[in-house]
Amino acid sequence: MTPILVRDLLMNMLLGLTALVVLVLAQINPVAKDNQDSIKPPGEMMVCIYWQGHHDIDLWGGSPDDPKGTGYSRKSGKTIDLVRDDLGTDNVPHFECEFARQLPDGRYVYNVHGYSITDPSVSVHAEIRLGGGVDGFKLIYETTLDIKQKQERTIAQFRLSGGKIVPDSLNTVFAPLRSAS
Repeated sequence: MTPILVRDLLMNMLLGLTALVVLVLAQINPVAKDNQDSIKPPGEMMVCIYWQGHHDIDLWGGSPDDPKGTGYSRKSGKTIDLVRDDLGTDNVPHFECEFARQLPDGRYVYNVHGYSITDPSVSVHAEIRLGGGVDGFKLIYETTLDIKQKQERTIAQFRLSGGKIVPDSLNTVFAPLRSAS
């Protein structure tokens, strides 16, 4: 065999091996396809609160079609469900979330309650998101509140019409929910 023939043979084998590696790598992580059976969000609106420390903070939600609030003592209402009740037993970041399965027109109220707080006050971050469709949830409101032991404060109250916030309806005027349960 001549050196040129050996070089050509090695180059062709290298080219073939490179093509094989490229084809195999392209198959390792195929692009996800739209699937009818993929997991759908548990609701049309999501409200979550976050805090630090050994404290039990509770999220309460009220919807227009339910006279009672949804919280730790009543985890499922007509529209709103408390998905996660965090008791604050570990010294890690904590959170609680509620989802609204549907969005009937009317007034919604979300409160935070300091069930068991060992410090003078705790900083609680709250987020309210609408959506849940293909595009996911869109943040409509976020705030940080200082909560004291046994104190209930309104995160926000607002009106929805057709699944959208009525302009100028969002406010933080206190509306009790926990005692209404």
